[in-house]
Amino acid sequence: MAKPQSPPNPYHHGDLKSSLILAANKLLQQHGAESLSIRAIAAEAQVSHMAPYAHFKNKRELLQAVAAAGFRAMVGVMVKAAEQERGRGELILAYGHAYLEFAVTHSELYRLMLGQIETRGRKQADVGLAGQISVELEQSSNQAYQLLAAVFEQYLDDQEQIKAQAAGAWAIVHGLAALIIAGHIQVPEQQSLKDFFSAAQLRPDANFIK
Repeated sequence: MAKPQSPPNPYHHGDLKSSLILAANKLLQQHGAESLSIRAIAAEAQVSHMAPYAHFKNKRELLQAVAAAGFRAMVGVMVKAAEQERGRGELILAYGHAYLEFAVTHSELYRLMLGQIETRGRKQADVGLAGQISVELEQSSNQAYQLLAAVFEQYLDDQEQIKAQAAGAWAIVHGLAALIIAGHIQVPEQQSLKDFFSAAQLRPDANFIK
């Protein structure tokens, strides 16, 4: 009679951090952000409920790591989508469509990503929240904006104008994503998200994609 196998040591799980992030994403997709407890994520990753503390002090740190990984994945999709594009307008539209596609397809993850950086506004210092965002999340959450800014830097010299143009382009695509996810905008069934996004943009002679 074969001896029953002992469960694997949870602290020798291989890449524990990546496994926990993957587990959190699976729970997000299936059950939403409300399902994300340390214990639930550990169970999904098939490790002990104490194993996550080998990498994260608390749930906040774990969720920030999930959000940071989400931003990196989104930027990777944006870069890939723009590989064949050269013109300013084409690059902006390629980045924007990829961003929108990622946000809508991974809506629960996108909500989590934005929720983890929502304390970075102008009133941050007033409510004592400064310093709570990890360096990893701070850097990864800025990468989409930096891609846009790099495009405008090819055509503009004024740094303030570059920042304003990149922020405006980013705001448009984020606004569309948020409205579609919330159900305020319905994409026609016969229209692809890419075609919808292209139709929704300002015309090529508009300021932000000249």
